[in-house]
Amino acid sequence: MTQYDLLFKGGEVIRPADGFRGPLDVAIADGRIAALAPEIPSQQAKEVVDARGKLVVPGLIDLHTHLGFELHRRVTWAEDVCPRSGVTTAVDMGSTGAFTFPWYKEHALSHSPMRLWEFINISSIGVIAIHTPYYVDHYGEYIDVDDTIRTIEENRDYIRGIKVFASSAMVGEWSLKALEAAREVGQATGLPVAVHISVEPPTLEEVLDRLGPGDIITHSYTPWNQGILDAEGHLRPAVREARERGIFFDLGHGAGSFAFDTARRALDQGFAPDSISTDIYYANVETPVKDLLTTVSKFLNLGMPLEEALAKVTVNPARALHAQELGTLQPGGPADLAVLRLEEGEYNFVDSRKETLTGRWELFCELTVYQGRIIYQNRRA
Repeated sequence: MTQYDLLFKGGEVIRPADGFRGPLDVAIADGRIAALAPEIPSQQAKEVVDARGKLVVPGLIDLHTHLGFELHRRVTWAEDVCPRSGVTTAVDMGSTGAFTFPWYKEHALSHSPMRLWEFINISSIGVIAIHTPYYVDHYGEYIDVDDTIRTIEENRDYIRGIKVFASSAMVGEWSLKALEAAREVGQATGLPVAVHISVEPPTLEEVLDRLGPGDIITHSYTPWNQGILDAEGHLRPAVREARERGIFFDLGHGAGSFAFDTARRALDQGFAPDSISTDIYYANVETPVKDLLTTVSKFLNLGMPLEEALAKVTVNPARALHAQELGTLQPGGPADLAVLRLEEGEYNFVDSRKETLTGRWELFCELTVYQGRIIYQNRRA
């Protein structure tokens, strides 16, 4: 008699949450991880997946996307880009605000075939109209703290934080006022604030002074002057101090926020991002971002160990989201997992400044499972 819905046999399980790496079979029943063992008989499962030569890992978490970017023109649907990269949880980082969130909830969040959450923008219009004049001239005029709090309280199932742009290039003189408003909302709701950095003013130090434990800096490897490195390429002392007091540093690759040179310098100084994320949206899905596994592969070729890189797309972002049940493979936990293959060859990768990196390693997704259901399978001939 069968007792499992799905059984993955012969794979190498990597579980960053507790450092385990080794051969295990993984059984799923009723949307949960039912068992992990060196040998689980195939006849006990309704469906068996041959995972020999593959990596079986927790479902990946992309902490920073803009799938809903410019929702009045073109939305990137999660199912089109996330499952094929092993992603079972994605966070839209501020594409919507209090005015625009209801549309995105109705058309995207509530219909997603995977877990899709939102960090609501402190600007009520979200990012339907960024740069000049709406953001640079008027960003702060669209802030309504009470309405944003109301929207969060009515949508706790979907909203996991607050997003704020704190760069003059994006929001003119509104950066610090908007950040203070976001912190007010965060304190009222108990949610973290995620801050976009790129171009001064304000200085990164001014931004960090206004953040507390659990808040997030995103675009950590931006090459712009508001970044974590000073003009000489040295890590700013305030950055180490911020990490020590609990500030979380997210990558947020994006179209203009990731440079190999910045990454090399930061990694050489012992400062890796806490999470690796894409900042993916319709304009960078072909290049330079493509997907989360491509972004992770860039770090493998910059010298980051596989287990460490996988932690930055599983257990670490789960902790940032206060969703510790995610990002792991434990009996009784959610049956979110990905089957990956690590290929050795010659692969070319591009950063946001069009610098090319040629590397030996690239990760590919063979299969993605969300809550016990296969949502992507590579159908190679």
